[in-house]
Amino acid sequence: MHSLRGNGGRRRLVVITLLATGTATSVAAQDVVRLDPVVVEGQTGAADGTVVATDGATQNGNAALSQGNGYVQPSASTATKGSASRLTTPQPVSVIASDQLQEQGVRTVDEATRYSSGVRSQQYGANNRLDWFTIRGFSADQDGLFLDGLALFSTAFASWRIDPAVLDRVEVLKGPASVLYGGTSPGGLVNLVSKKPVAERLFEATVGINDDGQAYSALDMGGKLNESGTVLYRWNSVLVGGDTYADYGDEFRGVVAPSFTWAPDGDTSLTVLGYYRSEDSNNLPGFLPYEGTVVPASFGRIDRELFTSDPSVDEYSREQATVGYEFEHRFDDTFTIRQNLRYAHTSSTYSYVYPFGYADDLSSLNGLSGGTSEDLARLNFRTDPTADTFNADTQLESKFSTGALDHTLLTGLDYRYYRIDDVQGTSTLYSPLNVRNPVYGLNIGPIDNVYIDAVETLKQTGFYAQDRITLDRLTVTLNGRYDLIETELDNHIGDDADSSDGYFSGRVGAAYVFDNGLAPYASYSRFVTPVLGVSADTGKPFEQGTGEQYEVGVKYQPTGFDSFVTVSLFDLTRSNVLTYDVSGGRSFTQVQVGEINSRGIEVEGTLALAEGLSAIGAYTKYDIDVTKTSDVNLGLTPVATPEEFASLWLDYRFPEASTLNGLRVGGGVRWTGKSYADLANTLEVPDFTVFDAAISYERDHWRGALNVSNIADKTYVASCNGADSCFYGDPRKITASLTYRW
Repeated sequence: MHSLRGNGGRRRLVVITLLATGTATSVAAQDVVRLDPVVVEGQTGAADGTVVATDGATQNGNAALSQGNGYVQPSASTATKGSASRLTTPQPVSVIASDQLQEQGVRTVDEATRYSSGVRSQQYGANNRLDWFTIRGFSADQDGLFLDGLALFSTAFASWRIDPAVLDRVEVLKGPASVLYGGTSPGGLVNLVSKKPVAERLFEATVGINDDGQAYSALDMGGKLNESGTVLYRWNSVLVGGDTYADYGDEFRGVVAPSFTWAPDGDTSLTVLGYYRSEDSNNLPGFLPYEGTVVPASFGRIDRELFTSDPSVDEYSREQATVGYEFEHRFDDTFTIRQNLRYAHTSSTYSYVYPFGYADDLSSLNGLSGGTSEDLARLNFRTDPTADTFNADTQLESKFSTGALDHTLLTGLDYRYYRIDDVQGTSTLYSPLNVRNPVYGLNIGPIDNVYIDAVETLKQTGFYAQDRITLDRLTVTLNGRYDLIETELDNHIGDDADSSDGYFSGRVGAAYVFDNGLAPYASYSRFVTPVLGVSADTGKPFEQGTGEQYEVGVKYQPTGFDSFVTVSLFDLTRSNVLTYDVSGGRSFTQVQVGEINSRGIEVEGTLALAEGLSAIGAYTKYDIDVTKTSDVNLGLTPVATPEEFASLWLDYRFPEASTLNGLRVGGGVRWTGKSYADLANTLEVPDFTVFDAAISYERDHWRGALNVSNIADKTYVASCNGADSCFYGDPRKITASLTYRW
């Protein structure tokens, strides 16, 4: 469903299921429906978990259309690989709709997840390389990022990044998902759903600027390419350039994302999607000592705007491109076949002078004689990885009944190929940088210590089946999957290695929906997580991560007003966890620490409190412990992992009949509890609270907005990944934007 502004300020809502599923029903559903701007009558959830379009057709594609009133989305596709009511899925799913993305002024994916339960985002502050987030205490930025249901797996520094301007919504699935998607983060995944072609003519242009002087522009347009409406298009583009908050910080980024849909009839559709991104910037500050950030040093605290790298060598540049398609054909009321396919390529250069503590503590090292307690000891680092990935997922959906039981059976075969060609090296010469009087360009050592020069390949082939069985108000979900995972290392400076193993994933879950909208559920999952790399100690490939989760909870979607609430309790265990060897003094060396258990409660609600007033609330409480390890940290909490956090966002639209019609105001608060900076849990990072605000005014074809994050400009440490690797959180950011649409 896409919202436009018509003459007189009325909303024109076009029911276009093609925007989400790519099915041809959307071509036939081009009628304009005039509705009140607060209540959106889009698609409604059917009892069996499918989504019924307003023209009576049924849609079950991988990218279900955003529905509901603004923030409230009653259905999601990620938990079942098909449109299903969120009430009947056996795991919780957060849906960050386009309305929320726009109103909160979201510019990165990790910003989009800041008001969701279970997700700890931006734990390393502002970052221009990738979107950092953990789910249920486990890192998910590398093995938990998906685009349109296909993995954007990454490792080392070959990361992917998708601009929110090209997204219809973001879906966050909490808990293991390897039963459908193959190896993923045990905590869950973030599935980015692209904007798709539309049948109604669309044009939207936005310009903006923030208080650092960074300018922003975006274009979103689409419509028919032929008179019959069987060929549609969508074009999204973004251009960003200007300074960042840090000294010597600047950034340029350009994005284009074209897509086309061909739907010759009501049963067949093909949508082709492309994405290209080019960027060049300086790296942002980070990797600072605990003493001087969390607690004061002898000179006080390090300025968060201090550029800790060196302009003479600092560089972050990336070229990223993806192309793929989504195909669907419905044979009859029983059988539907789909295939989603994508190829992606990324190449980047990451050159950074890393701080490694104070020079007087490391004065015996090469280049640091005479260093003082005010000098950071820095080591020149460079990598220029190139990565290619190919994903294909073929599905057959069958709908049938056996007696009183209605079945939606999904069977599939998916294939994932990932290859990275990576070289990483550092200097052996350290260079000092005085934190109070920095002088750059002196004694930056050459890259003469190459410790990684290898090509790594991951191949994963998975066979899966899912049966969603409905009996009256009870929905039982049964999943099984077998994966063959092959890894290969072509090592140019050491021994080659390869491995091949088979893994089984499974899930069983049930949900019962009462008349009042209350839906208790329970599930059990076994999962696998792919791991690339070789142990520096044994020379053998790392073992794949495995584990299991138990979960119970209740979901509530009351009748009469737009709200959705989820409360979940879970017990999640993962083995063969990969982390950096901070305690061993090898900050660039990864080790497997054994087993980690995460138990906790998540509460999330999107509520319609009154006419025009909405709220998004989230609370997360964990108990995360290392339960098996080869060192002395048994029973302790992993670093940079807060065990409690909460958020609340309120949004108010003035009534249409009031003199302030078109005005909308919002505000939020985000609280993050304490975490630890060291494996021994002796260095504590305090909790912090930040406030955000938004105000917008929409009239006719125009919309103006002002967004402010961290209103008080609070200086705080977001987390520490070791005693010498602390990261300040984002400073205040003020962004003004103006949008024109028709």
